[in-house]
Amino acid sequence: MSYIETEYTKPERIISVDVLRGFALICMVMIHVMIYLGDAAAMDTWPYFLLNHVLADLGAAGFLMMMGISQAISAQRYAGEDNLLIFKRTLIRGCFIFMVGLFMLALAWGPYKIWEWDILTLMGFATVMLFFCRFLPSWSILAIILSLAVCTPLLRMGIDFNAVWGGTFVNVPVISRYLPGIMLDPAKEYEVAWRAKEIVQGFLFTGEFPVFPWFLFPLLGFILGRRIVSRRMQQDLPFLAIIGSLFVVLGLSWAYAAIGRPQSSIIIDYIVPLSFYPDSFTMTCYQLGVALIVFSSLFYCYDVRRTDKQKMSFIVRVYNLASRSSLTFYFLHYLLIGWFLALIYILTGKYYKYALLGAIPALLCGSTAVILLVLLLGFWGKHKNKYSLEWFLNAITKRFASSGS
Repeated sequence: MSYIETEYTKPERIISVDVLRGFALICMVMIHVMIYLGDAAAMDTWPYFLLNHVLADLGAAGFLMMMGISQAISAQRYAGEDNLLIFKRTLIRGCFIFMVGLFMLALAWGPYKIWEWDILTLMGFATVMLFFCRFLPSWSILAIILSLAVCTPLLRMGIDFNAVWGGTFVNVPVISRYLPGIMLDPAKEYEVAWRAKEIVQGFLFTGEFPVFPWFLFPLLGFILGRRIVSRRMQQDLPFLAIIGSLFVVLGLSWAYAAIGRPQSSIIIDYIVPLSFYPDSFTMTCYQLGVALIVFSSLFYCYDVRRTDKQKMSFIVRVYNLASRSSLTFYFLHYLLIGWFLALIYILTGKYYKYALLGAIPALLCGSTAVILLVLLLGFWGKHKNKYSLEWFLNAITKRFASSGS
């Protein structure tokens, strides 16, 4: 859970953080099941488009932003402790998440896939970097966010994205029937390389979730977390909603204005079509706007208007359960998908990644996967989450970075 310590009361829950993180995690399961099990026919349907190209944009940005908020709240909780001890804990946590990300890809898709640079490796890196943000004023962090957004296209100029993303970009199905050219996808999945230069380049620029520009979302979350801790978030809500709306309008209008521009412009320009891989400038603006609007709305509903935070609906309890065990939840859902495809391969001799089910069966499989994971986490919770990834992380932290060490 995410808490704020008050002077005379018990820690106050920040319900909106858990709701958005839990929602993002559940969406990610639905999205990834649809992507990895859906066939070519499924790709040209509204369920596939809404999951992969609408909810996925919010889910990834929101997940990273919630991590930044949690880090800011954690910084307030441990204020007054020795900075070296806090850094040791942060380093252990960051390295643990980073290694779990690599291990997850190895178990789900095979060891040769570990340098795809999934979101967990970015989160591990961001965890450590956000420690140093504790010593920076918020205006300087805002400057870093702006620099990441503006400089990323410039820094990508000398990189051959075509070599690692299939050689070209294609129109995204469904939306292209109405606005051809407004949203593009790479022709193929990321080509993993094992040479040092390509590994580092993938981590920084070309992987699925590289540092540039994705690191800006944890940074934004860190600033929002500071506003929550200082109890200024409520007065910020109208401003955040306006700024978020402006970012959405900017991203979508610039993407519309870029229809017909060369595909390569996605990588190095600003007025470009929407693209998730790599995250185009217009997509970054759109994601920032949607994330701000959604979180502001949730914060108002769950943390401003709501007077009794002890009473939670069933769906909020589910979001809370997923949020509390977010690392385990995310890790297991990839294994569930990867091992399911591996089992079918063993039984049939055919590997059906991206080619197994239609849209509706894939949607039903995604819903089933969510139910199974939530039930598993509920069972795990009754046994104090023993041997979950969070349990291992806490045990390692206590062993090597406790107050008495």
